[in-house]
Amino acid sequence: MVALTSFAEDTRSCVTRVEGKRPSLSVRASSAVFGFAFILAGVGLWLMPGLDLTPMILLAKMGVSILLVTGGVGMTQIATDKPRKELHFDERNEQLLVYEGLPRGRKHVLQSINYEDIGRVDVSASALVVMDEDGEAMVTLPIDGNHARLDAIAQLRSQSILPS
Repeated sequence: MVALTSFAEDTRSCVTRVEGKRPSLSVRASSAVFGFAFILAGVGLWLMPGLDLTPMILLAKMGVSILLVTGGVGMTQIATDKPRKELHFDERNEQLLVYEGLPRGRKHVLQSINYEDIGRVDVSASALVVMDEDGEAMVTLPIDGNHARLDAIAQLRSQSILPS
């Protein structure tokens, strides 16, 4: 059974599209710490009593707390993993599979496209676009650099999706 599953995995070739580079561990850790600190500061601003509760002071407190909480939420989003999209060529079933990577290494299929449904594939410096016969985009994946573009072209030509 192991040989069969490894054979099934080898029949799928993969072109990976990563939506941006992942920040380093120190950047993610510091953004999470400062993000939560900003959120707590924005909430804590309302817990501290003021000497004078005039409308101008309340307006200033509201503006500062909205700024702190918004900045804190933005900083904590830097630390989260973004879903990655991958394009797989299933030679056996003649399908193009679009996977979305989830946390902890899990993946699920977003879309499967039969080879005969593909009308045209455009590969530019920044994106790979798979279109149907009517010219409507079925899948758009960002490409990260010239090497990824050349790899995508080579994979498409090997599947006879792009002309040589």
